[in-house]
Amino acid sequence: MIYLDHAATAPPDPRVADAMLPHLTGRVGNPSEPHAAGRRARADLEAARAGIGALLGHERVVLTSGGTEADNLAVLGRAAGAPGRMVISALEHPAVLRPAEALAARGWELAVAPVLADGRIDVAALAELVRSGDALCCAMGASNITGVVQPIAAIAELCAERGVPLHVDHVQTAAGADASIAGLPGRVTIAVAAHKLGGPRGVGALVGAVDGLAPLAYGGGQEAGLRPGTEDVVGAVGLAAALALRQGPAAGDERARRAALRDALEARLGLPVAGGSAPRLPGHLLLLTGFRGDTAVRLLDDRGVCVAAGSACASGEPAPEPALLAMGLDAAAARGAVRVTLGPETTQADIDGFADAWAAVAADLARAREALA
Repeated sequence: MIYLDHAATAPPDPRVADAMLPHLTGRVGNPSEPHAAGRRARADLEAARAGIGALLGHERVVLTSGGTEADNLAVLGRAAGAPGRMVISALEHPAVLRPAEALAARGWELAVAPVLADGRIDVAALAELVRSGDALCCAMGASNITGVVQPIAAIAELCAERGVPLHVDHVQTAAGADASIAGLPGRVTIAVAAHKLGGPRGVGALVGAVDGLAPLAYGGGQEAGLRPGTEDVVGAVGLAAALALRQGPAAGDERARRAALRDALEARLGLPVAGGSAPRLPGHLLLLTGFRGDTAVRLLDDRGVCVAAGSACASGEPAPEPALLAMGLDAAAARGAVRVTLGPETTQADIDGFADAWAAVAADLARAREALA
């Protein structure tokens, strides 16, 4: 099997599994208990938290069940009290978009910033939308669809000037670009998820200026009252280990290797690429195939290649991905998108295998189209 769907979930990194193993076996104990086992669990938990904070540039780390919960906490946590106003970009993941829409249904004003044709948020338009007194601005760090890296530093600066908190969904970013918020001005939070980094599923964090957030659930008061429930020590250790691999000092060389493989594949295929003219994460390649993307993905799967369609499907009919429509693509082009995403363990053999499989699938699809013409 050739696995080129790392943007959905990255395969577990053995080094992360090794770091987690002692906490899955002999190191038991509830970190809220005062006895020796509890104290050791608390020490392990806080060491992992400190490691996460150091890599991401802020000491405040709220551990969550993943990126979705972290995004929801960042958005809904700013919504206590009377309805207000919020700004999001047209690129946002449903984990940001859906809670924002839920607030709009409760009387909040929701403004949506447009996207340029190359897949980047239109900062000039965003500057016209963000107002002093807004409860929150949300801007995805890098698109999970195209991989286009967003101008977060500029967005943070304009939000800081107006005193508006900024939330950045860095769930995709952290796998292939710097996700640290150290040095960003203003009140910034970011969301990350371990399973995009070679870590465990069901683990994430909200990092940054969490002061003033209201909790979404109530219980024993863990995570400074923002995320009650017995803390997942092994999950925190896994997230810290995965971040150390993807955000640590050795990450740059691996990113460069991945980008070189991606660029060579892009040149070899010769297909249009959404966001290809903008800075992208090193493993992302969104191909505009001219065929039905969901059909191409199924045929590639039959040949042992795992990739993703660039559109979300509902009731069996692929709906155009909203982020691609926001970039100005028409519905037909958006439905033809196929997302190929490389990971740290992707090899030249994987790239060659995909290219060969795609050539065969494209030929089959072209013949089928001609037969129906």
